[in-house]
Amino acid sequence: MDKHLIHERFARAIPTYDRHAVVQRHIACRMAELLDEHLPSSAHRRVWEIGCGTGLFTRAYLKQHTPDDYLLNDLCPEMERMLADLLNERTRFTAGDAEQTAPDGLFSLITSCSSLQWFEEPLRFLETCHAHLNRDGYLAFTLFGEDNFHELRDIANASLPYHPLGYWLEAATQRGYRPALAEEEHTTLTFSSPKDVLQHLKQTGVTGIRRETWTKGQLIDFIADYARLFTTPDGQVTLTYHPIYIILKRQQT
Repeated sequence: MDKHLIHERFARAIPTYDRHAVVQRHIACRMAELLDEHLPSSAHRRVWEIGCGTGLFTRAYLKQHTPDDYLLNDLCPEMERMLADLLNERTRFTAGDAEQTAPDGLFSLITSCSSLQWFEEPLRFLETCHAHLNRDGYLAFTLFGEDNFHELRDIANASLPYHPLGYWLEAATQRGYRPALAEEEHTTLTFSSPKDVLQHLKQTGVTGIRRETWTKGQLIDFIADYARLFTTPDGQVTLTYHPIYIILKRQQT
């Protein structure tokens, strides 16, 4: 993963992200609901949120819970201004690569919404989280399954390495967690043209996979192939999201 490119693309998308990230907003609200339904009140005392972005999940979560200590993290320091109205002595923001630095102390809940797929070594990060949870702590995260953006993968091989739900549950069990909840969804957005799909990806920052720019010929081929393979009967083209929701309880050792 090119963390500098990821930072650059998400920072550039800040002005358009909240308006166009309709699936990410749904995921954030759904995850907040699941945490409210499945976690005890004690799990909300000290919380570390990784990859908070513009605060879609943060705001949904704070409508239901008021942690004594809520530490927000994002790779992009530019996100802090998007969260300014939420920050106080209990809710703090720190910028940085969560794979490289972790805060001091133990947490009752570590959570991440739609960000772990950008990590270099997400399985190692599960181990890091285990070490930073208290004895009864929870790790809760959303990411994307193997069908996510399959249209892009099928045509341009332009996709992150997505894994099925079972992959994450097995990895978590091997690293000292007990699954408390696991579910997945498929959501299909439709657009007027393949160009609109590319614009949607740019506006939500998810073009931070590689730096190379397509030639005019490559773009023409992509548009033609996308329209040929993924046009609906009413003339729209599709883009598939495959969100996965996982809540894990730390096993006592």
